[in-house]
Amino acid sequence: MRKKIIKRAVDAIAESIAPVKFRCINCGRDIFDETGFCEECIKKVVFNNGKTCKRCGVGIDGAEDYCGNCTFDKIYFDRSFAVFSYEGIIQHAILEMKFNNKGRYAKVFARYLVFMAVKQNIEFDIVCYPPMSARSKRERHYNQSELLAEYFCDILDRNDCCVDALVKVRETERQEQLNKQDRKVNLKGSYKINPQIDVKGKRVLVIDDVKTTGATVNECAKVLKKAGAVSVTGLTVSARKERFDYETN
Repeated sequence: MRKKIIKRAVDAIAESIAPVKFRCINCGRDIFDETGFCEECIKKVVFNNGKTCKRCGVGIDGAEDYCGNCTFDKIYFDRSFAVFSYEGIIQHAILEMKFNNKGRYAKVFARYLVFMAVKQNIEFDIVCYPPMSARSKRERHYNQSELLAEYFCDILDRNDCCVDALVKVRETERQEQLNKQDRKVNLKGSYKINPQIDVKGKRVLVIDDVKTTGATVNECAKVLKKAGAVSVTGLTVSARKERFDYETN
């Protein structure tokens, strides 16, 4: 409780200096609503509302209903959804949020996560997020996925649902620097259930910033299901459109 009170006080100070809800998070222009983007920038935002994989929600092309990952890999989560396509303005804003001390952007993105959760009728008992190691969190000062989850629950007035259900037990390389196969190996065995949190019989919603191959949410779901969760749904701010190994890492 004390931690959340301190965080809200810090947020209030930050917003008094540069109020996010009254400025476009891309260009800084004044805005008069809580969309986070001005009229010009919102036109450049790419929503993930085209054809998507029916399991993981990533943008796909062609006649198939499922992406290559969901077709050929062992999938532990039940469904996953993403609001935006990970490109352009959204990609820049997320990188700023993660690595340039713009954690307050999470409040903007959380509103879109709530919209998606309501639109897709996502039901959940608890909300959690991929954990960071203590060292990484000290270096970055916060876990952006934790902020997204906290603001998400705050908007819905369900603060008691946000829990640190997972613990990171070893350091890993940054996922965005790895190819598809290395992402899976990198995360394998890196999470464990928090023994203080009971997920048995619970519907769990895992919130994160970016979904690429789905390795992160899948590893989270694997641990949560093993601990007794009845369902695990992923919800991310953005998803990178399906790419093939010969195109990119």
